[in-house]
Amino acid sequence: MTVLRFIFRIALLPVQAVLTLLVLAIDFLSGWAILAFRIIGSLFLFGGLCQFISKTGSTSLGWQGIIVAVIIVAVPQALTIWGEAGLIRFKELLSRI
Repeated sequence: MTVLRFIFRIALLPVQAVLTLLVLAIDFLSGWAILAFRIIGSLFLFGGLCQFISKTGSTSLGWQGIIVAVIIVAVPQALTIWGEAGLIRFKELLSRI
């Protein structure tokens, strides 16, 4: 049984390497994407706050701007965290073999 397990470990080495590179790529690209979404989200937040401040603005539109800003910033970060965690757990599962 140990010989078969050793063969599986050798066969899974390239898979582990690819998963490691994928985690690093997601980490790098998500940093840039999250920065872009933060900038876009801050524009929506600024627009929503301007709707509250201006006398002719609508408070409904202000709340919509704030909610959209939170969604734009939170969703990419959540997807990044969950994606990386899933890949790391999959790597741990493969390392147990």
